[in-house]
Amino acid sequence: MSYRLILTDIAEIFTAERDNLILTGGALLIAVDSAGIIIFVGKESDFEKDEPAFRQRYHHLVISAQNRIVYPGLIDAHTHILYAQTREDEYEKKARGVSYEQIAAEGGGILNSAEKTVLASFDDLYRESEKRLLQMISYGITTVEMKSGYALTPDGEIRLLQVADALRKKYPVTILSTFLGAHAYPVEFKENHTGYIDLLINEMLPRVKEETEASFVDVFCEKGYFSVAETERIFTAAKELGFGLKLHADEFNALGGTELAAQYGALSVDHLEAVTEQGIDAMKAAGVTPVVLPITSVFSRLPYAPAQKMIEAGLPVAFATDFNPGSSMSGFLPLAASLASTQLGVSVQDALLGITTHAAHAVGLGESHGKIVKGYQGDIVVMDAQSWMYPLYHMAHNHAWKIFIKGEQVDTTAQIELNGAECDERGATHATD
Repeated sequence: MSYRLILTDIAEIFTAERDNLILTGGALLIAVDSAGIIIFVGKESDFEKDEPAFRQRYHHLVISAQNRIVYPGLIDAHTHILYAQTREDEYEKKARGVSYEQIAAEGGGILNSAEKTVLASFDDLYRESEKRLLQMISYGITTVEMKSGYALTPDGEIRLLQVADALRKKYPVTILSTFLGAHAYPVEFKENHTGYIDLLINEMLPRVKEETEASFVDVFCEKGYFSVAETERIFTAAKELGFGLKLHADEFNALGGTELAAQYGALSVDHLEAVTEQGIDAMKAAGVTPVVLPITSVFSRLPYAPAQKMIEAGLPVAFATDFNPGSSMSGFLPLAASLASTQLGVSVQDALLGITTHAAHAVGLGESHGKIVKGYQGDIVVMDAQSWMYPLYHMAHNHAWKIFIKGEQVDTTAQIELNGAECDERGATHATD
């Protein structure tokens, strides 16, 4: 057998496999083959029956977890990290109690970011997005969904998705990109929704298919943004081109978007703070994964989505960061799971399933990512803890000790150096603003 990694001395493993969720008892081992696939999970003593004296024979591949716990690589199924500049001014308004809707009505929100992003060069967008991505990897996130939607012009949206493509080529993390041109109506199309949707369907979607590696198309279906009928036009065109479908829905109002997404076979519906019984039933019947965003509720003072109610209905609820410059300026995915447990009434097990296997299903990777079982990709995070619950219990602290993608250890030194550069650069930038 050809190995890439033999991880030994593990105290506990959260496998994310429902029938065998937590392996305990210490002296556990995970082996990953040369293709990056997990081929053994269990007791070291059982592994040694087939591989006697493996520590000596494969000493260069053996890494000790030193009695720590292990999670599958974490999966963030909903982010908006492709953008230019930040929006601290809006954060200050939020602190004074100004609502999301008020900020948007005053020219802030999505259009604020779009105005900045459309003027940014590819290199500037790449550098800013790279810093965010590397920070997320350092938390143990090994799969990331990235949305466009902060340019709202054909060239600008393509440029954002090509940044995601470039990051995918450079880093081992699994990156899935989503075209969210239907994030808001640009100022010039404020009174001409049909014109913008025509632009989306006739120019943007074909170019996204031809010029980028985007997997999904998303729409913000909400009052003041895209109606259910408008969403359906975009979904129809996207489906014809072979894109997977995702949807922002039921964040402020239940318009029927969730039911539409179920009808069209969408992979996920995200937000769901205002989801109805009908929406829950529709998702369950169609096999749609709900993606709940607890950090957004805290950051933007929104109600929490009824995650526990959806779990009790039999839905595999995922939790994600919604990392974006306006309503959730955080890429710390374990915090979303901690909030799910402390604020949404979700068990610790379900919170962790929500950032591993359920999140994998939300991005179409449920058969290959998000579990520590034989046959799955060797994305593994060793957490500096002796109890599988501790990283969520000790919330808002990064417990990632070692990170492996396809069995290869990820060096986060570059991330630390980039963060230092970011601090210097942002300090200089803000001094001249």
